[in-house]
Amino acid sequence: MVNDDSEERQPGDCSGQSLPASSAGRMNSVALNVHTVKLQTAEDLREAVRGADLKIVQLAPGIFDGHSMHAQIGALSLSTGDFGPDIRARGVMNQHLVTIGMMLESSGAVSQWDYDVVPGDVIVFPKSVEQEGRFAGHSRYATITLSEEALAAFAAGEPVLQDPQFWAKISRFHRSPSLRASARREIGEMVSQLREGLVPDGEAGIRYFQRSLVEAFITGIVDEVSNESDERHCSGAKLVRDVEDFVDSVEIDRPVHISELCSSLMVSRRTLHRAFQHTLGIGPVAYLRLRRLSDVHRVLSSANPTCVGVTQAALDQGFTDLGRFAAFYKRIFGEVPSETRFKATSPLGRRSRSQRGKAFPLVQDQAAPGLDVSGFGTALMPFS
Repeated sequence: MVNDDSEERQPGDCSGQSLPASSAGRMNSVALNVHTVKLQTAEDLREAVRGADLKIVQLAPGIFDGHSMHAQIGALSLSTGDFGPDIRARGVMNQHLVTIGMMLESSGAVSQWDYDVVPGDVIVFPKSVEQEGRFAGHSRYATITLSEEALAAFAAGEPVLQDPQFWAKISRFHRSPSLRASARREIGEMVSQLREGLVPDGEAGIRYFQRSLVEAFITGIVDEVSNESDERHCSGAKLVRDVEDFVDSVEIDRPVHISELCSSLMVSRRTLHRAFQHTLGIGPVAYLRLRRLSDVHRVLSSANPTCVGVTQAALDQGFTDLGRFAAFYKRIFGEVPSETRFKATSPLGRRSRSQRGKAFPLVQDQAAPGLDVSGFGTALMPFS
């Protein structure tokens, strides 16, 4: 799926293939393409971000080494890589699109313009604006590039972020250490998925992956610019019902992302969080995760032996860390996913399951004792 022969290609060679092929040819589909390149000199980093034209100067002695990866997910470009030793980088990230970046790791000091940057900070690079930076030691980064219109759509419910002028300014957003660590982990998991070819099969899963990736970057911005005075006030219980009705109305097996809820219901993430905490005692991200877990459980409980397997079922529902998914699944349903799948194909297991009836945990007191539902995998949102 992902082209793994990057070690043999020349730097700058971006040959690759579409993932998955079944989605690429359909009208209005979202194709996913991944390309990897081995970096052999500092100059190979000139297109560190898709569409960039950077002048790179190596500042420290040593053999330059690293890798870069570019992924195209519909209109969204993801660029990520690692490199060292020290460099100076200067140039335009993209002439026509906005770039949002984050350092995932760095063994030395990093600066962008006059900002000191630490891993987990979010940097906005406006279109056609020259950036300048210095990177000491070994660094690992990730960026997304997309249009102002697309950013406004993803940030629906956040009036400040929907103003095109917001994306025309150079900005750095510096959050708390715990939120920076969460964002780095979440983005790192999605990058690893792409490198390993662990991607959703269907278009719905790819769209969810796309939304999750954007959310991981812009959450750090929402934290600082959210203006609650502009939010409409409504009944928390009614808003929760509206969310439930929306989730129930979409196609079966299609995961719903919080950014989609904010766009459809025209509410901010903070308003949604308050409504869910007041009504259910958990945040909207935790609620949506439980819905997705329930969908995976339903798929794995199918008696059809040719049904999708555990890994693909989890990926299609937007779970990026399969180890944490399996652990949380067991805490909720009392068995690991493979046990559910095995029981579905066993006559004895089917009889046992029919006697248990259906169970759909929505609130914490229905989960296993001691389980903190709201705290599982909430890296994307501080208001989970």
